[in-house]
Amino acid sequence: MALSEILLIVAALAYLGCGIGIVKVLNTPEASAPAWLRTIGFVGFAAHAAGVLMEMFATDSIRFGFGMAVSALLCISVGIVLVESLVHRINGLMGIVIIVSAFGTALPVFFHGELYPADEWSVLFRIHLLMALAAYSFMTIAVVQAILLTRKEREVANPATLNQAGLLSNMPSLLAMERILFRIIACGFVCLTLVLILGAMATYELHHTYFIFEHKTILTWLSWIVFAVLLCGRYFLGWRKKKALAWFWAGIAFLAVAYLVYRFILDAMIH
Repeated sequence: MALSEILLIVAALAYLGCGIGIVKVLNTPEASAPAWLRTIGFVGFAAHAAGVLMEMFATDSIRFGFGMAVSALLCISVGIVLVESLVHRINGLMGIVIIVSAFGTALPVFFHGELYPADEWSVLFRIHLLMALAAYSFMTIAVVQAILLTRKEREVANPATLNQAGLLSNMPSLLAMERILFRIIACGFVCLTLVLILGAMATYELHHTYFIFEHKTILTWLSWIVFAVLLCGRYFLGWRKKKALAWFWAGIAFLAVAYLVYRFILDAMIH
């Protein structure tokens, strides 16, 4: 087994221990995640980042596919929540994101992807890819936050089911959670906008046209439009709760199918 694969497995185990530890601690009233658990998370993140870089970038080739895409975007997601947790009270969100990441970190070990000559990936295309991974990372965090927000709303709406000692009891208020959700979506939207701009430039660099009529490009544009409508509805019309979440899930569906679902099917057929 290659060193990069070992690092990815070590990272997955570190994430699992860290995430479960955080969720367990937060299942007591007014608890906060201890610093040593966050340290394990940072160690896992370091191993994860090293494993992704070593696995993806060889001397003269680049390995990429479904497994690498998921692992890389989860690596960025963990980095975002770990850093953000040093500033804001998002321990619950951090714990769940880290647990989810534990199950996707080592995917490159099983889904090897394809090898591409390094000279085929221009600097512009690499920046485009990085922005795409960042966009998916922010939206992955937003998915977790949206699920937690929905559960929190249900508990508040049904006081009889309210668990005073559960994970949700250590979450911020509904309004604060909603603000956090839309800040995350806005960050993802900015990255997605850059993805489309850089993608058009990279396409022109290779094919002398800014737009190629293919499913990935069309679905990404559709997701951008949906998120643009959602953010405009939020900030200008005050959309909240069910209406806002319905638009959010529609945008996520387009974005997921645009690359990850399609790439998973291709890689699964190869294997």
